[in-house]
Amino acid sequence: MATISSGWWGRVLESQSGKAGSCFDMLEARSLLSGSPLPTLGDLESSNNAVIRLETNYGDIDIELFSSQAPVTVANILNYVTTGRLDRTFFHRSEVNPNPFVLQGGGFSYDDDAGPSSVDTDSPIIRETSGRNNLARTIAMARTDVINSATSQFFINYVDNAFLDPTSPNNGYTVFGRVIQGWDVVTAIQNLRAMNLTANTSFAGFTDVGNLLNTPVSDTYIEGQPIDERDLVQLINAEIIKPSGSTGFFSQRLAMPEGYRSSNTVENLELFNPNSATATYQVIARYESGIRDTVVASGSISAGSKLRVRLSDSGDSTLNLIRSSTPYAIVVETALPDGTANQQPIAASINRVDFHADTGEGLFNTAGYTDTQLQTWDFARIERNATSREFITWVNMGSTTGSVTVTLLSSGGDRTFVFNLDGYRRGGIALADSSTIPVGLLAARVTSTVPIVAFLSDWDLPASGQSPSTAYTPGFGVMGLPGGGADAGGLADAVIQTGFTNTLSISNPGSTVAVVTFKFWRTTRGSTEDPITQTDIVFAGARKDYVLDSTTLGIPLGERFTVTYTSGSAQIAVQYLSVDETGRHQSGTLRKDGVSTMLAGRLAPITHFADGGIDPSRNDGSQSELITIFNPFADPSHAFNYTVRYEFSDGTFIDAFTGSLSTNGRIVLSTMSSTAVLNKAASDAQFRTYAISVLAQAVGPDTTTTVAGLVQLTRTDTTLGRAIATSGSASGFGYEFDDTIFGPGGSTG
Repeated sequence: MATISSGWWGRVLESQSGKAGSCFDMLEARSLLSGSPLPTLGDLESSNNAVIRLETNYGDIDIELFSSQAPVTVANILNYVTTGRLDRTFFHRSEVNPNPFVLQGGGFSYDDDAGPSSVDTDSPIIRETSGRNNLARTIAMARTDVINSATSQFFINYVDNAFLDPTSPNNGYTVFGRVIQGWDVVTAIQNLRAMNLTANTSFAGFTDVGNLLNTPVSDTYIEGQPIDERDLVQLINAEIIKPSGSTGFFSQRLAMPEGYRSSNTVENLELFNPNSATATYQVIARYESGIRDTVVASGSISAGSKLRVRLSDSGDSTLNLIRSSTPYAIVVETALPDGTANQQPIAASINRVDFHADTGEGLFNTAGYTDTQLQTWDFARIERNATSREFITWVNMGSTTGSVTVTLLSSGGDRTFVFNLDGYRRGGIALADSSTIPVGLLAARVTSTVPIVAFLSDWDLPASGQSPSTAYTPGFGVMGLPGGGADAGGLADAVIQTGFTNTLSISNPGSTVAVVTFKFWRTTRGSTEDPITQTDIVFAGARKDYVLDSTTLGIPLGERFTVTYTSGSAQIAVQYLSVDETGRHQSGTLRKDGVSTMLAGRLAPITHFADGGIDPSRNDGSQSELITIFNPFADPSHAFNYTVRYEFSDGTFIDAFTGSLSTNGRIVLSTMSSTAVLNKAASDAQFRTYAISVLAQAVGPDTTTTVAGLVQLTRTDTTLGRAIATSGSASGFGYEFDDTIFGPGGSTG
């Protein structure tokens, strides 16, 4: 490696050798959940160019990439971005004396615990002649004295540096982009002290310490003292915010905190584009440890089309998208062409087979939720015992480091755990790993100092002496309820079955006693017939199970119904569970998953289920896929009209069901009863999976309201022993369940 010397060659750019609006607001196309506003197409030289964002502890720097003029160099830097190797690096060189020169980074990381390290680099690339000059605001690749030696390091020109152009006698440096937003951030870094850290004890023994002659440091650094992370100019996150070829930015985001690849897992991510234009997507895995982020899939989806991303498969050793044995979260980002009307995120659902059980849930759409609402999540039922593994997981939705507090409510007293959480990191707690957590039924409140998304997964294990390969071990996964609970909510589809645990679990972590009024709505209820009503009391800071009993409610076994609740001023969470107790944890022939889902507190404009699926070759009654819709309008002046649309990978769709529901009416629709859908699914194996969208409008005397209603997908397969209940992906923020638009008193009168 070349060394920095005095005179002209002291300016050789060296490198190492070898991330609440009104009702129905879609996520505004010019902003992210956190960070600076996105640039506009007018800021770019070409609307086809990709844009990357460098999030630093001094602000965001957005860079347009010149892919047509420096294709090799742009592909190289994008590879370092998408593999997460630039995340958590620091700018190690700021040349400002005697005159401003360059800011250099991309080579090194520093962690208070692990110390310094160098970026893991790929083979060097050729030095391209892009035809672009090293002017102020441009970015170029650093290298050694060897012309074709650039790897991960780059520099931003503080000023015009014509002598660095590839046409100069020293053969120069390839310009591959320019700063289009955040130049004030660059100048703020330029104005920092640049210190010689080669003798700093924090870098003792570091092989590349010779690169730290002019390292920018913050005001927190005390000269002569060991360095801390906070003293450096950190590149917290490097991410593509606009893909090449797209005329839109990644402005919409869905998240799922729970993922894990092992020798026993099968994980599929189902994506559906509900928009009228082709959407570009990127799927980011955010890991709990090691390199934080990796873009595991990217591409485009035609309007109205769906596709599957196979994340992991224990039966396919060649599938290596996901790092093994490292917990991770999934974030799906969507970019749509500028000007696309009614922009929606790509709908996404993840299905995971693990512990011989199947879970499925739609990814969470953060659009419209405030940062404060995303800092509190509730779960009402966790089955902590010796024959289960329970996990509460979360993912940091922004770049700010924070802390997460998990408070477990039980009859034996509360337990509290606190965790540090870095920006964009996935975190979690394995309840079985703590000896202080009591055995029994628990509720949990997860609070955070930063916006997060939180999820619960609960997996049964075989009883002692029982074979894992034949034991009946159901599992379930539940997205938490954000915002500190809700005083009204509902579940479209519930059922009471013999030998099952059929419960509504209630968590009341607040300081107000909850008087919970449940209403049970039967499909066969007459238009003037009142729902079945039951009331229960849950004390402040407690949890309780309301057992669904057929005799008490007067609802026959096996009949499906809708549940709604109100709780006065108390903000609570209610979670539904249905699981067969016959032979649970025991070896035998029974294979039947349990289902659990949180009662919703909001109703989406449109609800998408990206993971519909049926095998038409098995016409033996072993499969069931049900779509349940409940009309939330208690006001009889509104006509509620619905459409259930099936969308396939070739962009075709079938409106399988259309109709109207009376006030607070409900309907259960079966995929198996649609000949058109079955014929399409039978025509080609690729059509056995599809998306399902529920679209509805309520037409009133003066207004038309777009709202899907209270919707649920329930799928069971008695042959494979699989069961899933999911509320899908919301197209946008939606109405609160007790909004007066539904009538006096809200959706249930």
